Amino acid sequence: MPFDAATGTTIHADAPAVDTNPLADPTPRRVLPCVDAGSGWVLLFTGGNPERYRCAEADVLLQALARAVRPALWFPAERKLLLAVAARGCRSGKELPFILD
Repeated sequence: MPFDAATGTTIHADAPAVDTNPLADPTPRRVLPCVDAGSGWVLLFTGGNPERYRCAEADVLLQALARAVRPALWFPAERKLLLAVAARGCRSGKELPFILD
């Protein structure tokens, strides 16, 4: 069994490979987006690291954030920011997706 000195762990030959690419992670993450309305940049802090994306509808995103009823969810694999906003007849809120570039 080979030993990885960088991580201090033993690598087993039959162990599945671990993908450390954050964009391949299908689980959503709770984020608090910071939006620059003038330029359309959106700053997300995921895992303590800042990530910057562009949003074509920054003004709509700001309006949705003002009406959000729960934390925003970030899907890194799809680059999708999902907001639940207050809406009549929807007790848990209406979900609005925003695709970031």
